[in-house]
Amino acid sequence: MRFSKLLIILFFSFSKFSSYCQNDSFVGYAVSKVNQDSIISCTTFGYANEENKIAYAKNTIQPIGSVSKTFIGLALIIAQEKGIIDLDTNINDYLDFEISNPNIKEANTITLRHLATHTSGIIDDEIIYESSYTFDVVPKNNLHDFFYKNLALASKSKKKLFSKYKAGENYSYSNVGAALAAYVLEKASGKPFNKFTQEYIYTPLQMKNTGWFFDEIDATKLALLYDENKTPLAKYSCDTYPDGSLKTTITDLSLYLIELIKGYNGNSNLISKNGWSTFFSKQFSENHWQPQNSNPKEPNSGIFIFYFPSGEIGHTGSDLGASSVLKFNPKTNTGQIFMANEDLTKNNVATFKTIWKKE
Repeated sequence: MRFSKLLIILFFSFSKFSSYCQNDSFVGYAVSKVNQDSIISCTTFGYANEENKIAYAKNTIQPIGSVSKTFIGLALIIAQEKGIIDLDTNINDYLDFEISNPNIKEANTITLRHLATHTSGIIDDEIIYESSYTFDVVPKNNLHDFFYKNLALASKSKKKLFSKYKAGENYSYSNVGAALAAYVLEKASGKPFNKFTQEYIYTPLQMKNTGWFFDEIDATKLALLYDENKTPLAKYSCDTYPDGSLKTTITDLSLYLIELIKGYNGNSNLISKNGWSTFFSKQFSENHWQPQNSNPKEPNSGIFIFYFPSGEIGHTGSDLGASSVLKFNPKTNTGQIFMANEDLTKNNVATFKTIWKKE
């Protein structure tokens, strides 16, 4: 649900940001272009609330789906620099219960690096993952309860959420694995993950309209989300919230992308140059580590951030009534963002293509 294959295919095909268009394919959306110094352009279209004719604005808040995972990655690097965690330590050294793959009998150490590159052996089961959603303003379960019930206890859920592969052997994109990395950080730091990211990422970057939960944001700026039939959706939450529930604005996300470009070039004070190097370092290579099922035509991976075949770096996001793309070109040091309060479907692909059309 967090990861739209269609969105990724189109992202590969339309990698140069050159023109925007307004039509009724999306209810509302925003686009921005940045460099490592400033926001070059930021434009919004349509409605944050069509029924009440509230325009989609630069301070409109909406979820960004799996682009949220890049914040998990950056938080892990911050924590490693503070000596709180190490990416290559067994996650059970940090947890208050043990997690092990029931399909592997021999020694099998799962690390945060495995989680951050989707090679841990933890996989998503559609039924279990969809059941983690609730149409309410707070999740049904906190991170501890979700993972204890589904990954620690001997249960059918546990068997369905693990593959037959040892950690590091096979690539399988996992929302559950991503959220587990955030929980490991939470336990290791003694600070709730939402508070950790607020203190060490959003506040330093002046991201004043960003938060994981509804009570952390200004409800008057929140966009309604719409399904493919343009029907408004009720507010919803997810137990594994770090994997895709971050709510932010095009302006705040642009400030974040500026910092990523600065960090890639060694010009950010948020973390050290070595920290940024670890965050962006390509994890897969033929001469080092090439997990099964990793396709050369698919992205290489940093720490919860992807390298696309074009050489651009970033992430895509998709969820109920929301879609987003965040990426930058390391050669030109320019980046682009797309956010919409509607998922990408066959009904709006033409608009998306136009937005991302090559010159």
